[in-house]
Amino acid sequence: MKLNHFTDYSLRVLIYLNQNDKTSSCSLDELSGKLDILRNHLIKVVQFLAQKDLVITKRGKNGGITISEKANKTGLGSLIHLLEQDDSPIINCFAKSCVFVSYDCKLKSFLDTAYQAFIDSMNQHYLSDLAFNHWEIIFANQKNATNNT
Repeated sequence: MKLNHFTDYSLRVLIYLNQNDKTSSCSLDELSGKLDILRNHLIKVVQFLAQKDLVITKRGKNGGITISEKANKTGLGSLIHLLEQDDSPIINCFAKSCVFVSYDCKLKSFLDTAYQAFIDSMNQHYLSDLAFNHWEIIFANQKNATNNT
């Protein structure tokens, strides 16, 4: 199984917002710089996360993006399933005509069971389980690179 880029970027944003000082918000430009993701990609990600009440966005001078309580209380498996935006993420036997469909092929059933096991396993963990002990070190090289240019 491979997660799509949208899910990857969304999880990075949620991890960053969760670990970042939770009392302050951050901007799209900050997220783009820290996570090395194009701002245009982040706009779509943050809009989706806000629609699903996983982040809170505020416009204006004192605005920004903060993580919501819902995001912190949702299991990683449920977050991944929501972000993948697909009810049959592994295989769709009807998207491209498959000759085995009418012969009781069990592949989709096996893959669906494995996917559900993955989601259930990931639901044993939360964003708080992804906390880093030395958060400031992760971005120290970015500051040094910026100062050297």
